[in-house]
Amino acid sequence: MSEFHVLACVPAGTAGLPLPRPHERLSAGPADAALKVYTDLRSGPCVIVPANDGLDETLRLMLRAGVRMAFVGDATEGIGSVQGLITAGDLQGERPVLRALAAGVPHDDLKVADVMSAIADWPLVELAAVSKARVGDIVATLQSQGRGYLLVGERIDGQWRLRGLFSASRVGQALGTALGEDLKSRSFAELEAALAHR
Repeated sequence: MSEFHVLACVPAGTAGLPLPRPHERLSAGPADAALKVYTDLRSGPCVIVPANDGLDETLRLMLRAGVRMAFVGDATEGIGSVQGLITAGDLQGERPVLRALAAGVPHDDLKVADVMSAIADWPLVELAAVSKARVGDIVATLQSQGRGYLLVGERIDGQWRLRGLFSASRVGQALGTALGEDLKSRSFAELEAALAHR
């Protein structure tokens, strides 16, 4: 006899089933633990697109997945490597137009590799430091790097591995202030003022 049991099932009915209400919006203060607004890539959402995909199909995939950033790389057998990042802003902004003009090709011929940011260009903070950090520390780090995302890595057997990330958009929502994708457009004093008024 099996140690497992068949669960009782009931008919779903024909009138349709209501969907659950979304969870309440995440709320955090500058002194809260940074892990409160951290996305762990082992359990959180992660979209990986091939470098040779077209820009329009990549944007459609990101919209369907409900994300504003995707990793560029290869995901084979659940373990892959990341060569870069692409954001909705990269796909919809002036970068594709400038790249198409520079290369003398139509916009439709551009691939993700043409407009992505190489992973080597992105700041990486260590998971051990993040585990002791506060939300305000993450805001300060995002500001100092001028990026909409902060990648978190962990050294395993002498090699760095990507473990998670912080999104300026998610952190801003939790704080109740707009950090924005272009953090360079705001001064650190403005960010401090926004945090002080919480």
